[in-house]
Amino acid sequence: MSFSVPLRSVAQLQRAVLLSRVAVPRAALAVRTSTTLNDGANKAPDFSHHFKYERMWSAALLPVMPAAYFVHGPVMDAVLTIALSLHIHWGVQAVIADYARPILMGSGPAKLARASSYLLTALLIAGLLHFNTNDVGLTKAFSMLFSL
Repeated sequence: MSFSVPLRSVAQLQRAVLLSRVAVPRAALAVRTSTTLNDGANKAPDFSHHFKYERMWSAALLPVMPAAYFVHGPVMDAVLTIALSLHIHWGVQAVIADYARPILMGSGPAKLARASSYLLTALLIAGLLHFNTNDVGLTKAFSMLFSL
């Protein structure tokens, strides 16, 4: 099935659109400067910068993970602990933001879920730092795991 429009009809349509733009005086048009009230209550948070920093942090983890296999010591253990904890925290926060919304769960359980993510992150950091100081450390543990 072929659909063809004569060139004359297209030209007439373009001319009508241009004339309608010229015919309406600009002063008569309503100018809307914003779509919402500018009181700050209706502004949604802008996560574009946070998302960019998360991606840069994930890319920075790519060379840290193999380096942790070859470089052992308390400095690399601390770097790995902080890097992985922050990466995991951001991942858990993203899951909570997606699935524990107040509209789905209510505001109380949603706040509890957000607070629990901070508690889990604090426990993770405390556990990893305890493991680094009182046991072999993360880097040595990874090398022992991969030597199996």
